[in-house]
Amino acid sequence: MSRTWTISNVEEYQYGKPPPIWWSVLAILVIQIGGILVAVLTWPQGKPVMSELFFVRALLLPMLVSGAVCGVIYSGYEDWVERVDWWNFMCRSERAAWRRWAQAHVVIVNSVTLTPEPELAERLLGLEGNVPMHPGKILALPESDGSVSGSRLGRILEQLVTPFAASLSRHAPRRAVDVILQSTDKGDLTELRAVWRKLDLPDLVQFGWVPFGAQQTNIDAWFQDSRQADFQLLLSYQLHSEGEEPAWSEAAVAMLVTSPRVVESFKGKLRPQARLFRPITMPSDSVLDALETLLAAEQTPRTRIRHVWLSDLPPQGRHAALGAVKETGLELPAHDVDRAIGKPGPVNALLLQALAAQMVAHGQGAQLVATPGAHKVRLNLVGIQLAPVPRVEAGYMRLLSLSVTVGGSCCLLLIMIALNALSASTGWFWACLAGFALLFLIQIGGSVLRRRLLEDDFYRQLWRMGART
Repeated sequence: MSRTWTISNVEEYQYGKPPPIWWSVLAILVIQIGGILVAVLTWPQGKPVMSELFFVRALLLPMLVSGAVCGVIYSGYEDWVERVDWWNFMCRSERAAWRRWAQAHVVIVNSVTLTPEPELAERLLGLEGNVPMHPGKILALPESDGSVSGSRLGRILEQLVTPFAASLSRHAPRRAVDVILQSTDKGDLTELRAVWRKLDLPDLVQFGWVPFGAQQTNIDAWFQDSRQADFQLLLSYQLHSEGEEPAWSEAAVAMLVTSPRVVESFKGKLRPQARLFRPITMPSDSVLDALETLLAAEQTPRTRIRHVWLSDLPPQGRHAALGAVKETGLELPAHDVDRAIGKPGPVNALLLQALAAQMVAHGQGAQLVATPGAHKVRLNLVGIQLAPVPRVEAGYMRLLSLSVTVGGSCCLLLIMIALNALSASTGWFWACLAGFALLFLIQIGGSVLRRRLLEDDFYRQLWRMGART
């Protein structure tokens, strides 16, 4: 079964109160007094009472019967305690595992953005200059230095790739690196290879081209498929075509991403720009529930979330996202990229992630990003710090029950005393000893079976509530 964003609300069991101690005290007193009376009334006249047989009848037999009765009294409660221990452990373990699942993330090593307005992220956050305002407009990227030779696309690709030259030269000879280009024309790969040769970058990489809307640049898909390459350089841009009416403002983005496993293998020598956490996607009328679930997962400490970014959302989705932020008590300034650089295009979703990652690297805390996804609203966090998930200890694993062991042992001893009184053969005594050993094996097997049945019931409940599929 695979996990979902549904929070497990399987309730923990309560231990309850053990049987009152006076039940056992009363049982022992009644049985002991009754045993003494029966022994005295049935003792042959004239036979001395100061004998081993009298004490067996008057004290030992009632004591064994008392032990068996007390075992019966407490066996049910002890069985329930074992069930509660294991059930509650599964509940806590499931919540911790769900949080670790929600904390899955893609590591953004570095990112580059090209937008019609320079230093867009810093200006939107008020760190530099004025906030640009171009709602509804269609803007082009600023022209680069005219002295630079080559086509306009080549110059844009060079601007995107150059900041990664050092990283690519260092990692490509030893690690698998994929370069994914997303654009309107597959022929752009030729221009990219030319720029690659111009920058004298290692050719030990795998080039690929994908159209807009491909899974390779859909962040939801990043958490569904395992990455084959150690590093992946994503290059995506939306440019105006000559002779065609432009439908969006120009923008370009490049991101070098990898997995947490690869980062760990560098043993602290690779410092990422940010972490892009697992996103949650919901219809616009359920955005509040989605945000509450995202916050409950504690992917990153809630107090570190400082800003919310939006782009390409329909009015209903935009209002739902901003309303959800307010409803959950997050006092976050909202940054609408569409109002800053004009009409959005297919690259804006990736652009927003890169802008948020850059602000994380600028020490602006974690960033909440809201983008469209499959006619829904996608929410995700971009941050650097993981919120710790407490470790869940299983505690003492009971395989043997004290009450069953004591009660069963008393019963076996009573049987052995009865066999001795009947002068039974030695084989019966060996059978009792075998039964004593079997008593422990039955308890161990019963304990394992009980846990398996509890696990089956627990996972059935998870499946019914939609926490597992």
